[in-house]
Amino acid sequence: MKPAARCFWFVLAFTGAQVAARGQPLELPKPRYTSIAPGLDYAHLRETNQPWSIHIARLDRRQKNLVITTSLARNQIQGLASLSHQMTAFPAARGQPLAAVNGDYFLIQPGPYQGDPQGFQILDGELVSAPIDKSFWVDARGGLHIAAVDSRFELTWPAGGRTQFYLNETPRAHRATLFTPAFGKSTAATNAAELILEKSGDGPWLPLRVEENYQARVKEIRADGNSTIPADAMVLSLTGDLKTNLAAIHPADRLQFTTATPLHLTNVVTAIGGGPILVLDGKEQAWPARKGLSDYLLPRHPRTALGFNRRYFFLVEVDGRQKELSVGLSFVELAALMKQLGCTDALNLDGGGSATFWLNGKVMNSPSDKHERSIANAVVIVRKP
Repeated sequence: MKPAARCFWFVLAFTGAQVAARGQPLELPKPRYTSIAPGLDYAHLRETNQPWSIHIARLDRRQKNLVITTSLARNQIQGLASLSHQMTAFPAARGQPLAAVNGDYFLIQPGPYQGDPQGFQILDGELVSAPIDKSFWVDARGGLHIAAVDSRFELTWPAGGRTQFYLNETPRAHRATLFTPAFGKSTAATNAAELILEKSGDGPWLPLRVEENYQARVKEIRADGNSTIPADAMVLSLTGDLKTNLAAIHPADRLQFTTATPLHLTNVVTAIGGGPILVLDGKEQAWPARKGLSDYLLPRHPRTALGFNRRYFFLVEVDGRQKELSVGLSFVELAALMKQLGCTDALNLDGGGSATFWLNGKVMNSPSDKHERSIANAVVIVRKP
């Protein structure tokens, strides 16, 4: 689920004097992979003493007809759906899903913004959720990356002033939030004034992309919020003090906005948020020894992670909270596992009751909730159509 604050994992980003010890290699059998499709293998690791139950999908990156992508519950930001449902509803035009795991942390509380992913998501090149800290992405050449990424999304008003904006999420006080058709049918915003924006000029428009500059024309000004999001337009929602900007804005006015990031992420085709980073450049990550931090790092829970090396990409799920089947892993142990599998880089995803591993039409793991949890998004290995 999504932590209460979107900056939940920032506590792991600083450096300190003392660091927690890295995990020791786990006493696990060597994975015995079974071929699921050319270039895609599956293994189920069992260790009975702890006990542990671990599911692994391994993609050979040389297999060009298999790609890494993401899915959205109900094919939009609003709402949740189980991993099985997301795979059943996966559009045939995007390919055939072969393996998948749950994705990023998300807003689980009921309401119009339930399903909002915590961080980055790009789906077939379309930017649907802004980056915030730890992220995984795939570039147009098939390169895989893990790093901390933040947004520098900014709009320029007709008179020249600039304002930071947010994307497809709860419109908090004194903020500008941009909604695209990927969010849902309407903004659901209350106590907000909104601008309906249409394309201006010959530059880029929808679907929204990262690292692009956009020119927009104000088609309509609405004072009561909850605007319908047209298929060919975007809606800028303004709350608090920012609503005063409307006095100087009129229909047909033009404004500009950018979806820039500090890392200049051009030509990204797939992205997902998560955290913490487990392995980076071949090294298991060590976290600062700080009071309270061990409460997150050391307890064993169900886990989901992704990782890669020069040849393979891995999806991994560890069952937990089931003493007869599997007790789960700590983050330190999970980092050790990903390193043992051969990952040079690895990222933790949402875990707990969300942890789900799907393969060829079937959920392979035992979710700790005793049933599949409805989730916001997923990481998927797909055979191209």
